[in-house]
Amino acid sequence: MTDTMIDVSKTILNEYPLCNECLGRLFAWLATGTTNIQRGRSIKLVLLMIGDEFLRGGDRKKASEYLQILAGNGMMKSARRLAKDAGIPFELKETCHLCTKDDSVFERIPRITNEVDEILQDYEFDTFLVGSVPFPQLVERQDEICARYNLLNSEPLKSSFNREFGKKLFEKLKREVDFSKPEIVVIYDMLKDQISLQVNPLFIFGKYRKLERGIPQSRWDCGECKGKGCEECDGTGRRYLDSVSEYIGKPAVKIAHAARFKVHAAGREDIDALMLGDGRPFVLELSEPKKRKLNLEVLAHEINKEAYGKIEVHDLEFSERSRAQDLKKDASENIKEYVASISTEKEISEELLRIAEKRFKDIEIEQRTPNRVAHRRSDLVRVKHVYEIKLKRKEKLLLEGSFKVQGGTYIKELISGDEGRTKPSLTEVLETPCLCTELNVTAIYTGKPDHNA
Repeated sequence: MTDTMIDVSKTILNEYPLCNECLGRLFAWLATGTTNIQRGRSIKLVLLMIGDEFLRGGDRKKASEYLQILAGNGMMKSARRLAKDAGIPFELKETCHLCTKDDSVFERIPRITNEVDEILQDYEFDTFLVGSVPFPQLVERQDEICARYNLLNSEPLKSSFNREFGKKLFEKLKREVDFSKPEIVVIYDMLKDQISLQVNPLFIFGKYRKLERGIPQSRWDCGECKGKGCEECDGTGRRYLDSVSEYIGKPAVKIAHAARFKVHAAGREDIDALMLGDGRPFVLELSEPKKRKLNLEVLAHEINKEAYGKIEVHDLEFSERSRAQDLKKDASENIKEYVASISTEKEISEELLRIAEKRFKDIEIEQRTPNRVAHRRSDLVRVKHVYEIKLKRKEKLLLEGSFKVQGGTYIKELISGDEGRTKPSLTEVLETPCLCTELNVTAIYTGKPDHNA
């Protein structure tokens, strides 16, 4: 005959001291409408009733078997009273085999809840989640018992502790628990008795316009000293002293009391190019912010004030990581518009300009990685779509070109040909060397491109 859950529980308790929480946890997926404590207490109560029935029936030997287990390893006060009244000796146990190292981890919960509440006083957040790093030894003990007695309905120590800890912290903080995207995760290490925080990033979407040439999009350290400072960079450690990212990120870090920042943008313009029009979409990622309820109008004002005349941001709004990922993923598929000043070695006729415009109407071009970036980019041939080019003469040997192209197209090389690495090119079609002398990005259309645009 197969042993019942009560029989198995009695056998386990005969060998191991277990509190109500931990005994109930061994059968956690049975009667799931109750707690582990209620489940463990109920199992012990049934065992106590059986023992009391034997005692009342005069079977002292059988009664002793139950009462000694419950009063000792069961740590059950009512069993101790009954055993004491009946003169049945028992060995007193106070520490649970499955939740106690130096003390019970469940008994620590009120203390660490107060400690977490104190730590979080400096943080703005609406949602949280708890996690834990359990004692490896306690995990091994439960695995051993479950394997030995073929227990298929047990719950790990970690999940049980997280639930009880989370409930207490919810009562204390009065904030919502979020299992998918919590703003803060509180992690308790049982072995080290330490609390750590995982403060999830804050994401802000916006657009920036670059109004001055000679500014890289991201920090550019000196190639000689790798940012340490040397004669080549006059001790600055920088090839360029500022960047678009720093103009955006530094004021935001200060306002949000964040640890770090990162700017994810929809592509990048050349250092010597302006970003005009409505601007380039970006997502600002702020790591470990203490302040999340930012006034984005104030933030935009501070950024624009510090970067006055160099860059400006607008249309700031709170966002998510997925938007940053989409910006990068879609950067090479977006439609972008440029205006370029083009010098030529000979004067170009109006007829040839119109021929060139027709030649570049809705075509695919092939661009091998340009010479100027070959040192940091893989040598690949990229196929890009050119929607249209409009050309007009400004001076005898100077043209203005308007380009509507697929994101990731190298405009300077589309103009020069880059020694035949871009085909076709304006140099090839206009039958004279052409050079981009000034370049501005004037529009970026994000999302799926319409090839009929």
